[in-house]
Amino acid sequence: MSYERWLKDRLIKKQAPDHDQITKQLSRASKDLRTAEALSSIDRIWSFTIAYHAMIRAGRAFMFAKGYLPTTFNPHKTIVEFTREALGAQYGDLILRFDRMRRKRHDFIYESANHTTEREALAAIETAQDLIRRIRECLGDEYSKKLI
Repeated sequence: MSYERWLKDRLIKKQAPDHDQITKQLSRASKDLRTAEALSSIDRIWSFTIAYHAMIRAGRAFMFAKGYLPTTFNPHKTIVEFTREALGAQYGDLILRFDRMRRKRHDFIYESANHTTEREALAAIETAQDLIRRIRECLGDEYSKKLI
């Protein structure tokens, strides 16, 4: 799999896999997911946002494991696109949901959009669970066993 276009556009850079950082990102993704679940009945928009951030952390871990790091230009979008490319077309629907969550989170953080339904919050948690599970499967037992 070639990421030359992203390297050329300086959206990603090569980096030797840092196993400690990968483990920390995956561990934090799991903790963020539990936090999103706990908040779902208290503050749906934050629950949604934290579920999204769990996905970002897992996506970063996936990039790190592949030997890449997102740069500071559009890092969230780059993580979504990298994850789409790395997982393959069979996970297109999952990545489409990830990207929709990215845009909704952007509106909440930067545009003061402040509404999420209970259904959206719960769907965000399910989407995060699916993506994190898939990334763990791709990375294998080396990292899954080290998670909190």
